[in-house]
Amino acid sequence: MPPVTAPPVLAAVTLRAAFEVAERWLAANRDAVNAINVYPVPDGDTGTNMLLTWRAALHAGEGVPDQAAGSYLGALAHGALLGARGNSGVILSQMLAGIAEACRGAGTLDGPHFARALVAAADHAYAALSQPVEGTMLTVMRDAARAGAGEPQGEPADVLRAAVAEAHASVARTPDLLPRLRDAGVVDAGGRGIAIILEGVLHGVTGEPLPEMVERAPSTVDLGSIAHEGHGYCTEFVLTGTAIDRAELEAAIVALGGESILVVGDRETVHVHVHLDDPGPGISIGAARGALASVKVENMQAQHDKWRAGVAASGARLPSIGLVAVARGAGLAAAFRDLGAAQVLTGGETGKASTGELIEAARAAGRDHVFLLPNDPDVLMAAQRAVAQDPGFITLIPTRSVAAGLAAAFAYRPDGDAALIADAMLEAAARTRSVEVSRSVRTATVDGVSIREGDAIVLVDGRLVAARETLEHALLAGLDEAGTAAAEIVTLYLGADAAPDAGEAASALIEERFPGVEVQVIEGGQPHYPYLAGVE
Repeated sequence: MPPVTAPPVLAAVTLRAAFEVAERWLAANRDAVNAINVYPVPDGDTGTNMLLTWRAALHAGEGVPDQAAGSYLGALAHGALLGARGNSGVILSQMLAGIAEACRGAGTLDGPHFARALVAAADHAYAALSQPVEGTMLTVMRDAARAGAGEPQGEPADVLRAAVAEAHASVARTPDLLPRLRDAGVVDAGGRGIAIILEGVLHGVTGEPLPEMVERAPSTVDLGSIAHEGHGYCTEFVLTGTAIDRAELEAAIVALGGESILVVGDRETVHVHVHLDDPGPGISIGAARGALASVKVENMQAQHDKWRAGVAASGARLPSIGLVAVARGAGLAAAFRDLGAAQVLTGGETGKASTGELIEAARAAGRDHVFLLPNDPDVLMAAQRAVAQDPGFITLIPTRSVAAGLAAAFAYRPDGDAALIADAMLEAAARTRSVEVSRSVRTATVDGVSIREGDAIVLVDGRLVAARETLEHALLAGLDEAGTAAAEIVTLYLGADAAPDAGEAASALIEERFPGVEVQVIEGGQPHYPYLAGVE
């Protein structure tokens, strides 16, 4: 391969190509980032949330001309804000906002200007959080930016090399700053994601091949040349084979320029999800690499038009005060709807609704005011961003669990004094203890509890309190910790993986352990957690 000369300044076209390489590198490392989870439950999704947020940013920059770097970065920041998923995605969007602000009006970026933009990324993200925590992606971005700023006369590639080296070193130090990482035996997942993104940008700027990639074209993914009209087609299929190269398959899907791309699985079975203007090429890519099954194509434009028509036709029937909830599982969604939620968002593959989705749902839920129930600590930041976009219209009830969210929904009313209703919902949520039961995916020590891979584990109000041999024993230990002996009612939500007789068996055990406590059992259908319980 002939030597590659890095550009002395970064124009929009250079940034576009470099950020697309970063997307490819983050996609290749997504599963590794997802696997870094303090709590050893099988729902780690930091890598996926950061990837979807990055892709939302790239999509927003597609129609921006290549003449001005500042304009392109501004479009990316806006797209990331609305497309941010999970707390890691929201923080990433704030970093992009800081870069965009530092580059406003710039046609190109030299090394010192780019270094200042990285510093602004860290500063903006820190300022966006009321209680920033060290040992997280915030720390990694700050350390990387400071290292880049230590190259005052360097070109962009010099700044990036210094930033990338320090980013990886900073990731390795995160357990020293955050004891829970040290106890769990992991580094910070969001910090690792930042190091990977910076590394991808570096390779995109220099033209050097990514690790384990022999070569790449100057701009393998030309997202800016793809016209997106309407909402396109939601295309899904399952691919089976004997030696599927998932990374190569994903690169081929990404090259089509679609959105909401997820390619998950192993060398024998891969599930592909992508939004495309034309579903044919995506399906053909799969067919060329194995046997297709469960092919599904949905016209999203037709669905969107139908939904919009329904909203317009029912506008007069919308409640004065609406309710929006985030929940995974058909039973949980039905429970929220029964309690008056006009919109229930599943949050896609990760269960993390984006800021833009929350705003759109709120506008379709009520005429004068809307309450928002995130029901997950990893949706809180996206919900806060949604409120910031329309603070007079949306009120956040900061529920951190489904159990608390359902308790708050019981206190919801579609009309009346919004402030009084909000107080009642907050009070109801605060009275509810949340119990979550799952299986550990690795051996670790978390919250002072030693866990072996495969143990049944239970979290109470988000804190791991016990590990047991069976799911039912873990559930009882969690209910003990939640003060069920003094409670009036336990509502048990059965997950998608719960045994067929789990409801009857668990109900009997609860009634035996806590005489006089009323037990309600509901088919929740939630993933990863065979048992969720609310204690009131």
